[in-house]
Amino acid sequence: MNNGWTRRYVLDWYVLMALIALELLMSFSFLGYFHIAPISITIAFLPVMLAGALLGPLESTVVGLVFGLASMWKASASYVLPADQLFSPVLSGHPLASLFLSVGSRVLFGLLIGLLYAWARRMRHPYFWMGLVSYLGRSIHSFLVYSTMAICFPEAGYGPSAVFANVFTVSNLAMDGGSVLVVLLLWRASHTRAWVQFQQRLAISQSLQSGERYRRLSLAVITLFTLAAALAVTFYFGHRIDYVLESQGITLGETGYVDILHLQIQFMFGIMSLMVLVILFVALNRQYSAYMAYEGKIDSLTGVMTRRAFFAVCARIFHAGNPVPSGYFIMVDLDQFKEINDRHGHPEGDRALKEVVKALKDIFGGQGTIGRLGGDEFAVLLCTELAAPELEMALNHFLAAIHRISWGEQCLTCSIGGLPIRSASSPEELYRAADALLYRAKEQGRNRYVLGEDGGADT
Repeated sequence: MNNGWTRRYVLDWYVLMALIALELLMSFSFLGYFHIAPISITIAFLPVMLAGALLGPLESTVVGLVFGLASMWKASASYVLPADQLFSPVLSGHPLASLFLSVGSRVLFGLLIGLLYAWARRMRHPYFWMGLVSYLGRSIHSFLVYSTMAICFPEAGYGPSAVFANVFTVSNLAMDGGSVLVVLLLWRASHTRAWVQFQQRLAISQSLQSGERYRRLSLAVITLFTLAAALAVTFYFGHRIDYVLESQGITLGETGYVDILHLQIQFMFGIMSLMVLVILFVALNRQYSAYMAYEGKIDSLTGVMTRRAFFAVCARIFHAGNPVPSGYFIMVDLDQFKEINDRHGHPEGDRALKEVVKALKDIFGGQGTIGRLGGDEFAVLLCTELAAPELEMALNHFLAAIHRISWGEQCLTCSIGGLPIRSASSPEELYRAADALLYRAKEQGRNRYVLGEDGGADT
């Protein structure tokens, strides 16, 4: 997966999937339409608005498509009212017109509301404009639906004027005010530090995961199994309901049986959408837990592995039975680092450590594993075929980068010991041998490296 895509979109993908599942759940349950005397409230369009506010026009268009398809399915049962049958390509007698009414108008609504939210976010007072778009969202949706009905089914007598006739009813005011409240609260939450931090942690967790092919295959198998099981249950209950009715002397015709099956499929999609929401929550929790486990292995100041995590990685690489990797075990120790803390304070010392790690990552990050073993001592495990002249060139570049780090009027220097990996050894043995080379570099005057086989040094 592309790292830029991961950083930007990993949490957005979860939000989009949750909004699609929520749209299906609302469309196929009383969550999208309910009556509390004396008002009736319809909010099935709300996930489309949330997609536009939290994500963008493309995502709100996708959720609008799901909204339209669900509406078309609901309208295709024989028991719906004549006005609702206009949304069904099966029952209206005009398939293309009904498709444009049920799906096209909702897709257009998703695109338009997404563009309006994108415009509102760029305005000088985005909260006001986001609230205004949210308040008008229901009216925009109704205007598009009624206008499409007037164009495709003029004989039905519906038109956009119906939208303005009911703007100030109690139910519409409740829906519009509720839409503003929900959208603004979630939009504000998506701009909090906690949200941004959570997004960054998920991106890190995603980049650390291995076995991408296995995870995708297992997800596909689970999805197909769940769908097959849901279909089996749906058709089974449809058949058993027909059997129970016949045992009571009630005979269903073909239309009645189709309607029962139609309801069972709606029920299936409602339950599956609920399952998706639960699965998304579990997946998010798992990814966040993976990040927390990763964070426990990372030095909080420098962002590289702690001593314990570094040696654990080394132990896995040198596990019995694995082929002996070629490469180097490198020890790095900053020269007279204590003086930086004593004379300039610990914040200045922390800055120097961070810049040293940046130099290590720039030069060795793509080839090896880096760890902070404690204080100003670092280790690098290079498990790659590298000739001595190539390593010397890399170490010279690293020493030059270290020299550019200044404290007071002085430049930072370091001593390095590099041990070639020639045989199976434990990480502790490599560490002790490389550390001995490092101290040889210090004894020879610091600001240099000593390599194991030839004992050569450079400054």
